[in-house]
Amino acid sequence: MDSLSSANRFIGGFFFGTLVAAVIMVLLCNAGELSPLFPFVAKLHALEQIVLTALLSIVIVDAKPLAFKTVWRERRSAFVLDEDLSATLSGRTFGIPAGILVGILFQHYVLN
Repeated sequence: MDSLSSANRFIGGFFFGTLVAAVIMVLLCNAGELSPLFPFVAKLHALEQIVLTALLSIVIVDAKPLAFKTVWRERRSAFVLDEDLSATLSGRTFGIPAGILVGILFQHYVLN
């Protein structure tokens, strides 16, 4: 096991999870005002927006690595180890709360 590769996958997954969650958070905060197609999003409270952002981020970010770890085990590359997939999943999952905070701060300080 190469611990440097697992650490790189964790940090890369953390930044990817943070970026995706921040973008989803900003889009959810502005979707009700910008598009008449999503009027239900404008009626969501702050806590509901945070929970919806977390759920959407988990589905988007963790679906493929989790599938490669469980269901598609025989379809993945032989060079991808279980430790690397675990590090990627952990990094992406830990990046989601950081992304929610970054999205809230971006929404508060830049867009208001």
